[in-house]
Amino acid sequence: MIISKNYFAIPLIMGMITLAGYSASDIDNEQLVEATEIGWETVKLITVEERTDVGYKTVKVLDNAEMKTVEEILENAKWEENVFVSMTTPPEYRFRINSSNYSVWVTPNGDKLEIVIEGEAKYIKLPEKVSDTLFELITGEKLN
Repeated sequence: MIISKNYFAIPLIMGMITLAGYSASDIDNEQLVEATEIGWETVKLITVEERTDVGYKTVKVLDNAEMKTVEEILENAKWEENVFVSMTTPPEYRFRINSSNYSVWVTPNGDKLEIVIEGEAKYIKLPEKVSDTLFELITGEKLN
């Protein structure tokens, strides 16, 4: 007996549609990476959230090119390690790449970004030019 490939594809597609139907509020403010399998490729979507008076709201979903650039910036950054940072306010922006949660603050002068990798005791204050690039990537707006 030959089993058609459609018998396997239909439940898979229905499962993906069901999973895609959950909203961010159903995830209990969990963040931020969704993976969808398309053929043999996995596409990652990085969702950037901005702090508001009532919590966090999604401000941008990065495409693949933006995601790769953000990953490169963060990988090439010279992180201070074993640093425990206490900020006076919650992060202005946050996103997740793989298993790392990034919290982002704009400095009081509005010209640099400070980033903490939550749970990893890593901190960095990015230079102005890199801050400008990263901020525009994650928000779609200019810094300062």
